[in-house]
Amino acid sequence: MAFTCNACANFTSPCLHNVPLFQHLDPSQIRAVQSLIIQHTLPSGQVLLREGERSDRLFIVRYGSLKVVRYGSEGTEYVLDTLFPGDFYGGDTLFSQGRVAQTVIAEGECGICTITGAHLEQLMLSTPQIALKVITYLNTKLEQYRLQVEMLSTKDVEKRLCMYLLDRSRRSDSLELSISQEDVGNAIHLTKETVNRKLASLQTQGLVKVKGKRKLQIINMRGLQEQAY
Repeated sequence: MAFTCNACANFTSPCLHNVPLFQHLDPSQIRAVQSLIIQHTLPSGQVLLREGERSDRLFIVRYGSLKVVRYGSEGTEYVLDTLFPGDFYGGDTLFSQGRVAQTVIAEGECGICTITGAHLEQLMLSTPQIALKVITYLNTKLEQYRLQVEMLSTKDVEKRLCMYLLDRSRRSDSLELSISQEDVGNAIHLTKETVNRKLASLQTQGLVKVKGKRKLQIINMRGLQEQAY
């Protein structure tokens, strides 16, 4: 489902103020951005983009989360990234109208804003603050990917799991994590059975609490950090 951004309380309290890319803009700049934005609401499990499709848009997460995946030759899913509110996707094809290299799926109900590359380019030229925030965000993603390589190269699987849970908690700004054990395994290259066994171990140690198939809670952050690092 999609609608234009004037649905944001008729410009009086726009949700764009909650998107880091557009924070600190004055009201006239916010209105200019809103006129270019289209909002979408995705139900859980809906595919936003498929690998190989053409795209010339930037997709910004307003609420919920998106998982970015690729599939192996036998259909195995690998979770490459998870996007949380304020994150955006599309920078690698934004100005070249290329084909996306991953599939992007809503983890739960997810609200996103979209803007075309041409419109974003206009905004970046007219509002340097936006261009600077795009650059800053991309630099942050590079650091995130460096830490991801470090995590995946860790042979101790329990330590790897702790590193992943800490990173997801930091990026989602929550101790309550909504994710299936299968998706955890796909993200850090472990089987679902191994994830289940290691989560049970962490729960016994009083570090986390497993709450059903898709939820867990970090209950001892310091202890988890000591396990990870």
